[in-house]
Amino acid sequence: MPIQNQLTHRSCRGTSKLRALLFALIATFASTAFAEEKLISITNDVELQTTRDAAGKVTTNRVTCFHVHNLQSGDVTVTLEAKLKNYASEIPLPCTLTIPANGDVEAFRIHTVDPNADSKWSYTYFATWGSLTAQHDDTTVYALPFASGAAYPVSQGFHGAFSHTAGDSYAIDFKMDIGTPVHAARNGVVVGVKDDSTVGGAEKKFEWDANYIHIRHDDGTIAQYVHLQKGTARVKVGDAIKAGQWIGCSGNTGHTTGPHLHFAVFKAADGKNRQTIPVRFKADGLIAQTLKEGATYRAL
Repeated sequence: MPIQNQLTHRSCRGTSKLRALLFALIATFASTAFAEEKLISITNDVELQTTRDAAGKVTTNRVTCFHVHNLQSGDVTVTLEAKLKNYASEIPLPCTLTIPANGDVEAFRIHTVDPNADSKWSYTYFATWGSLTAQHDDTTVYALPFASGAAYPVSQGFHGAFSHTAGDSYAIDFKMDIGTPVHAARNGVVVGVKDDSTVGGAEKKFEWDANYIHIRHDDGTIAQYVHLQKGTARVKVGDAIKAGQWIGCSGNTGHTTGPHLHFAVFKAADGKNRQTIPVRFKADGLIAQTLKEGATYRAL
């Protein structure tokens, strides 16, 4: 699950700084079978706004603007929750928004209700890969993610009992030896690569140790190729990829009970969750198949 981060700020009567940068916080990313990496930064600018009340008296309100910076080369979706004392938000909270690659977005603003009273805010945020607005092209038929002519069994299919539940419901695991070439299943652009881990095991604590490649498709969805062998990535962030291209080698890193390739196509559901998508493959002479657990499939 995505990591949550929390920060509390107290504003006391008589204290103010114009356009003061309060802090910069670097978040960490954790999602099923992925490694920890820098995901976003959140900064808060404080500004003072003066108005006059009904009696003509000048009053000063503190306004805090929350900006989200995406440090990744792919879309990131963030959910922000807040607890406010003597503050009001200009939009309903919690709020969820997608930040484009390397983007900078103002998420929301809060202002003091009574400028003469103590005030306090705290927030928690959650972040995950992908876009809320991605719409999968359901006419797409995927290539199997290995070399033409090769055949491998599906060790865990859609809704697999071991780990293909919730946000991983429509993932596919292919049983294959360490070092087996992994090929792209669809055209796209590389938005994420982790290639430095040698660690893996059956316990959940190993989730962040998986090597992976993320490829964004032109419909906004992302394909993930997970548990790869250290040092075998043949692509880098920003590379344009063609279906069938050799991109890396399978391994046994991360949360795994044995060597295999974990493949899924997903979009963001919110900052806490993602939504995997049931996809069809070209296999064994048939144009479109839904793969079944326990069966072996040969790539065209």
